[in-house]
Amino acid sequence: MPQNKDLKRLVRARMAETGENYTQALAHLQGEMALEPLPPAWHMTGGSAAEYEAGLLPGADYDGDRVARLRLRPAVAEPSGFGALVQTIGTARYLGHRVRFSAMLRATGITGWAGLWMRVDGQSGGALEFDNMEDRALSGTTDWTQAAIVLDVPEQAKVVLFGALLSAAGAVDLARLRFEEADQAVPTAMNTVSALPDEPQALDFSATPDSAQLSG
Repeated sequence: MPQNKDLKRLVRARMAETGENYTQALAHLQGEMALEPLPPAWHMTGGSAAEYEAGLLPGADYDGDRVARLRLRPAVAEPSGFGALVQTIGTARYLGHRVRFSAMLRATGITGWAGLWMRVDGQSGGALEFDNMEDRALSGTTDWTQAAIVLDVPEQAKVVLFGALLSAAGAVDLARLRFEEADQAVPTAMNTVSALPDEPQALDFSATPDSAQLSG
C-alpha cells in the first residue's frame, strides 16, 4: 500500500510520462489502485450494487481525514443501475428532531450522476423522508465541494439510512462526513418542494387563470 510520499512520487512520475497535471495523474493512479476495506458500519446497497465497489483510497486524506471512494468496478463496461454506500442507525436519539448529513465530495469522470443520500423509514419499513441530491448532483470531474442533506425524523420513524450513491461510470470520493442535529430554521428537502394544490385541477383540460397559454 503506497504511503503519501510514495503516492506523490508515483504521481510525479506519471506527470512526467503523460504530461497530465497533478489532479489528472492522481485520479488515474487512484483509479487503478485497490481500495482498502471500509469499517464494518458501511456496506453496499442499490439495484446494481454488485457492479460497484467502495473502500478507502490508499495514501489519500482530506485535512487529516481518510478518503472513501465509491466507483464502478473496472470490469463493468456499462452499469445496469446504481450502486450506493450506506450506513443504518436507529432513531431513538433523533426522534422529533431535524438532522443534517454532510460531506466533502469529489467527482472523477462521472458519466451519470452522484451525490449523498438519506432516508428516514417508519415502523413498517416505508420511507417517511428522502433526499438523494438528484436535483443538485455531481457529474463529470470536479474539485472538492461540500454537500449536505437535511431531513426531519418524525416520531414514528424507526431507522435512518445515509451514505452516497453513484449512477453510471466514474467515481465519487467522500471525506469529512458529519451527522448532526440541525436547527429547525434550516430548510429540509421536503419543505423546499413547491406546494401542491388542495383540489384537482383542469379535469376538462381547459386553461386555468395561472396556466401558461399555448400558441399554435
